[in-house]
Amino acid sequence: MYQRYGALLSRRCRLLLRDPALADDAVQELLSVLLRRGEGLRAADSPYRWLCRAADRACIDLLRRGKHLRAALDIDDLDPVGVAPGMDPEARCAVVESLERLDDAQRSLAIMLFVDGLSQGEAAEELGISRVTINKRAQDIRSQLRISHTPSSDDMRTSKEART
Repeated sequence: MYQRYGALLSRRCRLLLRDPALADDAVQELLSVLLRRGEGLRAADSPYRWLCRAADRACIDLLRRGKHLRAALDIDDLDPVGVAPGMDPEARCAVVESLERLDDAQRSLAIMLFVDGLSQGEAAEELGISRVTINKRAQDIRSQLRISHTPSSDDMRTSKEART
């Protein structure tokens, strides 16, 4: 498992926690949980996506327990690969730099939308809530972190449907 996904999970945790040592702790915590209770992974439709969400939870747990982000580390130093095509790099930076200001539900959604680049529809499906709720929560996150809104493919589809 570690040979296949370890580097990707480590990169993800470094980006979210902005601290290589804490990221290692998060990955180790995730792997130890998998050794004890790996049935969720075995039953998952997409093992990588399941591992990403589990890594997110491990990072959020570390943040919740009072481990603070180190603002001295630049995101570009932590993630030389950079942002995926089609994603807003400023929104991604704003979310990663401000995770400690968001509550747990907002953190998970912000990571899905602004770091992973999931559409609002995909996030709604993954979280099991309506797309309208996702849209409202995304707007709250944008305003709280002062992220400008750039239309997503979901927004484009919705506006086209409204016009027809």
